[in-house]
Amino acid sequence: MFKFLDLVFDKFKVRMKIEDVEDTALKRKYDYFKSLLSNNNRALVLINDLENMLLEHKPFEYDQVVEQCEELIKVVYEISEDVNAISGGKYPDLFMVTEKIGVSILGHLVQKNKMDKASWTIPIAHLSHESHPQVGNKAANLAEISNRVNLPTPKGFSVTAFACHHFFRQSGLNERIKKEMKGLDVNSTYDLETASLRVKDMIMAATLPKGMEKAITKEVRALTSEFGDHIRLAVRSSATGEDSQGSTFAGQHSSFLNVSPGNVTHAYKEVVSSIFNPRAVFYRKSKGFRDLDVLMAVLCLTMVDAEASGCLYSIDPNDSQVDDIFINANWGLGVSVVDGSMPTDYWRISKLDLSILDQKIPEKQQMLIMGESSDLKTASVPVHKKSRPCLTLEQLKTIVKYGLKLESYFGWPLDMEWAVDKQDNIFVLQARPLQRVIRKQDIEYDSIEFDPQNHEVLLSGGMTAAPGTACGPVYILEADHHLSEIPQGSILVTPHTSPRYVSAMSKVKGIITDVGSVTGHMASVAREFGIPTLVGTSNGTDTLVPYDIITLDASRKLVFKGEVQSILKEKPRVNILKDSPVYKVVRETLKKIVPLHLVDPEADIFSPKNCRTLHDIVRFCHEMAMREMFRLGEDIKGHSQYMAVKLLTPLPLNIFVLDLGGGARSEPGLFSLTKSQIISIPFKALLNGMLHKDVQWAGRNTSGYQRKELDIVEYTIHKHKQNDNLDGPNYAIVSNEYVNFNLRLGYHFVTIDSFCSDRVNDNYIKLSFKGGAADVGLRTRRAVFIAMILRKLGFRVDQKGDMLVAEMKKYDLPRLENKLDLIGRLLGSIRLLDMVLTDDGELPWYVDEFLRGNYTFKNN
Repeated sequence: MFKFLDLVFDKFKVRMKIEDVEDTALKRKYDYFKSLLSNNNRALVLINDLENMLLEHKPFEYDQVVEQCEELIKVVYEISEDVNAISGGKYPDLFMVTEKIGVSILGHLVQKNKMDKASWTIPIAHLSHESHPQVGNKAANLAEISNRVNLPTPKGFSVTAFACHHFFRQSGLNERIKKEMKGLDVNSTYDLETASLRVKDMIMAATLPKGMEKAITKEVRALTSEFGDHIRLAVRSSATGEDSQGSTFAGQHSSFLNVSPGNVTHAYKEVVSSIFNPRAVFYRKSKGFRDLDVLMAVLCLTMVDAEASGCLYSIDPNDSQVDDIFINANWGLGVSVVDGSMPTDYWRISKLDLSILDQKIPEKQQMLIMGESSDLKTASVPVHKKSRPCLTLEQLKTIVKYGLKLESYFGWPLDMEWAVDKQDNIFVLQARPLQRVIRKQDIEYDSIEFDPQNHEVLLSGGMTAAPGTACGPVYILEADHHLSEIPQGSILVTPHTSPRYVSAMSKVKGIITDVGSVTGHMASVAREFGIPTLVGTSNGTDTLVPYDIITLDASRKLVFKGEVQSILKEKPRVNILKDSPVYKVVRETLKKIVPLHLVDPEADIFSPKNCRTLHDIVRFCHEMAMREMFRLGEDIKGHSQYMAVKLLTPLPLNIFVLDLGGGARSEPGLFSLTKSQIISIPFKALLNGMLHKDVQWAGRNTSGYQRKELDIVEYTIHKHKQNDNLDGPNYAIVSNEYVNFNLRLGYHFVTIDSFCSDRVNDNYIKLSFKGGAADVGLRTRRAVFIAMILRKLGFRVDQKGDMLVAEMKKYDLPRLENKLDLIGRLLGSIRLLDMVLTDDGELPWYVDEFLRGNYTFKNN
């Protein structure tokens, strides 16, 4: 754009040849105008990118948001400087307004978590649910269960989040970790594991504060005094943010079992360092948690030497119509249940009458037990227990009773871990919220009529850990394979479930396992991430052939050969960020950036003091700069012919034209032009399209709309007339071969910049589109519609959200004139379309109708 603006501006100055024109001042004003246009474009791109962070449901870095906001504030400040330089300092209030909004944005973004000073350690007996900021949800919930619900739990204490905060600060870990993690691509498994290992080594090498180590030792001595020196402890993660509604962190942090009293401080550091397990970092970044949002409190409990252990779900997480209870169990410690490494017993129990609706009791060959020297060991299950249920009917009833009591008490469905000791005592080990992940597309999928007999079934059975369908090549993960080797877009097939697979979830379309349970940690995260997962198939790794294309139907528990298109449906991205701290911070921050309140330049509120967002400031400055530049003739005493003049057309648009040389045949003393006086090749072509006989600007042919759409269109037309939005100024800078046209269509903003000549290599059209008063989904749909048409016309289009930029270069003159004519027709056709484009499926019809010449979209 600027190349040709410079060219025509130079011609403009040559034509004037007036001695009293202050050439230097005029050139300076023009330079500021160029700067403002460049900054305006940059600001709109930044605003659009920030808005799309929330709309696209892709993980984003908190630091990325801060950097973009800082750049945007800087650009908006420069725009304020530019418009004041152009206008001779008419708008000094802009600086104060920009600074006020900018300080508010950055103050909100960089606010630090308040860490109330607390004790290093707190006994479970002194905690409650209200203690979760100090000790994390896992410890706080367990304390609530013990102290207020009065159900049996292990005894112990918590090492507080404040202790972790102080440990990191005193040892200088915070800055070192921040430097190591900056710019990390969590989708690169190798980079993720390398960085995570380095950070964990830093933490393990650091020295605990003396007071903190003494406090831990004191609590351990209290337990040994009560239970004896022989006791073993479970040292478990209870990070802030963990076990919360929407973000379970299931299995992402490490816990250590059968820890001797003398090894608790070392185990504490191991648990703290697990904040930087590769799977935990991937989960945290994917869910929008900053590192500072997660501080590790650590729960130290007396070990339950378990006869049997397992999990209870108080609802079916995959079926909103069923409230049955799920229980999985195995002999020994519950690690094998939650990590899915061994077959487990399974019960489905009715909530209505507590009857057993379904049960599966596989042969259990192995179990995990406490070793003699602070370790866990795999032991063979005694022969008489292998095929026997882990629980008696009486134990089953007691566990169900505990689960229902806790669900009623907390008021949410829950995931409860439990253990039965050698003396037949049942303990609650953990309780956290259980999310039911049912999405609209899954419900629609269930209604699809489908006959499996028409397709070759490779695998059937197992359990639905996460519903849905997926198609891709089989990748069987062998013991010697690294997660980084998993191909993008594959179906991961493994012998058993494991929380460590979480860091590879960005690569896979679905998961199939031989062994595993619905209540395992990996299953929980797969549901959160919306990855179809089928577990407990018994023989998936033996049956499926590596790299063969398969279709996984996790909902129906089937695997088909090849691609079964009838059950595959493009699913909207799961918004895994929506409950995260960063998402909430960014959502609130964008309220001070994105909304546009100054939409009508003729309104009384169109002033700096009424700018409530950065977008408002950008809009105000652009409008005022245009007005100033279109008063250039006022700087040339006695030569009003160089002022902008009004273009008289039948269009309901106020168009002002500034001729920089050979763009129009103007008559001295007149302050208006007609279309016949326009000489500018690109502008004339554009006007021809806008004035096409079949394009309706003043109203809307509504015969093709449904009644609901008709009401919307009529209401919108009424509002446009009422607000007089099309009466605002629109500006065209022209020369014989050039146009820069800034057009406001209601609440939408269009810029068309074009150079058309016999010199093919110089020719181009560039169009940008932004904005709208409709819902963001509706205006984004209109942008998609425009992009589809422009691509059909041969433009290269970059479209993000409701903003698009289209470009065409090096076409001959007749072809560019034709494209500009069609763009003119498009401008009139799209004016109210976002109010009726309510379904993506409608877009191809509207595109085809426009290209057929049906510019009113009448349904014949």
